[in-house]
Amino acid sequence: MTSIKRNIYISIAIVIAIVGIFIGVMYSQINGDKISKNTYINEIDVSGMTKIEAIKELEKKYTIGNIKFSYSSDTWDISPKDISLKYNLEDTVEKAYKFNKGKSFGENLINTIKSNFGKVNNIEVSTEYNEEKLKDKIENIAKEIDVEVKDASISISGSNINITDDQPGLKVNVGDSVSEFKNKVSKGNLNPEIIVTKVEAKIKKEELESIDTVLGSHSTKFDGGTTGRNTNIRLAAERTSNVLLMPGESFSYNDHTGLRTIANGYKNAPVIVQGVVQEGVGGGVCQVSTTLYNATLYAGLEYVNLRNHSIPSSYAEKGRDATVADGSIDFVFKNNLSYPIYVNNYVSGNTVTCQIYGSYKDKQKIEIVTSTDGVSAAPTKKVDDPTLPQGQEKVLEKGRDGYTVSTYRVYKDGNGDVLKKEKVSTSYYPKKQGVIAVGTMQEAVQPPENQPPVEESKPPEENAESQTPQPNPPQEPVPQETAPEEPAPPQE
Repeated sequence: MTSIKRNIYISIAIVIAIVGIFIGVMYSQINGDKISKNTYINEIDVSGMTKIEAIKELEKKYTIGNIKFSYSSDTWDISPKDISLKYNLEDTVEKAYKFNKGKSFGENLINTIKSNFGKVNNIEVSTEYNEEKLKDKIENIAKEIDVEVKDASISISGSNINITDDQPGLKVNVGDSVSEFKNKVSKGNLNPEIIVTKVEAKIKKEELESIDTVLGSHSTKFDGGTTGRNTNIRLAAERTSNVLLMPGESFSYNDHTGLRTIANGYKNAPVIVQGVVQEGVGGGVCQVSTTLYNATLYAGLEYVNLRNHSIPSSYAEKGRDATVADGSIDFVFKNNLSYPIYVNNYVSGNTVTCQIYGSYKDKQKIEIVTSTDGVSAAPTKKVDDPTLPQGQEKVLEKGRDGYTVSTYRVYKDGNGDVLKKEKVSTSYYPKKQGVIAVGTMQEAVQPPENQPPVEESKPPEENAESQTPQPNPPQEPVPQETAPEEPAPPQE
């Protein structure tokens, strides 16, 4: 054997011996009763300790006392018993001990080698507590910390616009506070903080300060002597007033008025039901929706839901009315402008007024124009009436012409020149058939004066042979026509 080969064999033998010794050392660490090197429980180094030694070391720091939650300069003491808090040091040390002992030999060997070459293994102390009880405690603390956010608000009195300041709020974040507790307590720190979030107002004072002018206004009159209708108009005007709409927000008339019921404060008054005026709860609310509609027309607002009455209104021009009905018809408009708007309604005497306030930057010069596109004459049906003298007529049902009307907004500049003409809606008022009764009753014939008396007839039994029975004259049947019914709209 040459010297070169001998040296190679010697080198291999040395390497094998070293590897064997290394593996033996690692094996002894894996199977020993000591915790592997570079193992920490939080900041406490437990490397090379037995489990008993590690537990004693941890007990020096991890003792259960009162938990002191804090926020700003305030503190709240909570007993560990209140949330069933305890440290499980045995479980924690067991996790540290099994770092290089609880898996397959290959994995244990790799972990042991890593720890010997400086890789740190950090383990948190195992903590047990009742999370629901902890949340309850934090929520109780929140009652002392939380501050309700206040949006800026606006009110109008006469020509004065009053704006209150906004105030940010405070809100305890329970979830984050629980996480803060877990993190601190697992490290032996019993002084966690309450996590509080500042809540900014959605409506700022500076936004409302842009509301400085009337964009659109309209008034209509009503009969102040009709008590029920008078009450309904006042109530509807009040409930749809003092409403702030930020850009992009919509206004639902029905949402603000609520159901038109006796329980909701509304009274009986004339309403339109299936094209016929009759008594019903809430009569008069459509006059407010119509008045508000006209105010929004002048303000240049956008419509989401809009429908006219089935009968032209006495308080509004055709094409400029807006009807509503519980559960079926709503009047909805949208603030499509750049700045907030504010709805202000009031009743003075027998006049209801609706106003849309906003920024002068959104103010436009608008004229409202309506065009009657078509008129459909009301048909008339005549029916015989044997109770009226022949030829005499009596109106049973008054007819009503039908109309199709287009409504436009005309935008003008400061010189009065037209900038654009916008079609807002098409209103259709269906015609209604009239019914007239025509008398067919014949007048009785009176005998002329000085006519000799007619010889008295003999009793029937004496003239039976000479009498010939006369058949009754045939009677013409009275036609039983019915007017064609138009589709019945819901209550308005």
